[in-house]
Amino acid sequence: MGAESPPALQASSRPAQGKCAGRGSRALAAGLALANLGPVALPPGSNQIAAWAASARLGYEPTPDEAWFRRWEPHDTIAPPTRFYNSCTWQARPDPGHVVVVEPWYALDEMEPLQRVVVAFAVHPALRFRASMRAGEHFVRRAAFIESPPPPEVKLGDAVWDENVVTFAATPGEAASAFHPRLRRLLVGWPLRGHLELRPGGMVVYYGGLVPSPEGYERLLRITQEIVARAIAYHRG
Repeated sequence: MGAESPPALQASSRPAQGKCAGRGSRALAAGLALANLGPVALPPGSNQIAAWAASARLGYEPTPDEAWFRRWEPHDTIAPPTRFYNSCTWQARPDPGHVVVVEPWYALDEMEPLQRVVVAFAVHPALRFRASMRAGEHFVRRAAFIESPPPPEVKLGDAVWDENVVTFAATPGEAASAFHPRLRRLLVGWPLRGHLELRPGGMVVYYGGLVPSPEGYERLLRITQEIVARAIAYHRG
């Protein structure tokens, strides 16, 4: 496994969805979103994330629609949080798809989580297969499977991949189609230490070590963009 870092992409090169065209208008919209919350307490650092989202031309919601995220559950390898904060949405205009980076909150009311993390949800119509992977042990790992157990663990026959990654899919063939050689080369070359869940039309990305800060959000957004681009390149070798 190499030590190359994920490449930097131009994450803010395209505008986010919404009516705010200028940077000042986007900053005003983010400020209004925070002001309209009233007494709702947000995690530390929320103002900085709102400011970053405005500067990066991203849609921003301090307390996003939880139902949208719950529709992705149950996850194969990622534990469900109690709530979500500070979602930032990048729209791939004029191309299809979008990426939402958000902080999942793993604590009960009035309590701080043991660890704060960020997760990305990507939507793209060209994603066709369902499989998931985990590399390393992480705070967000799903440990209870009373209902909806994950697919079985499978091997791909790739010695480097199988030695460093735990892969789940209905069949080895489905896993090999989802994690095709081009995508595997990208992930083991960084290397990805975290979780990646692929499904028709979408993916969920957790990259270990990133925290809910402007830097963490931007890095995860760029990582997710690169993974999507590589994942949909099924026939390019």
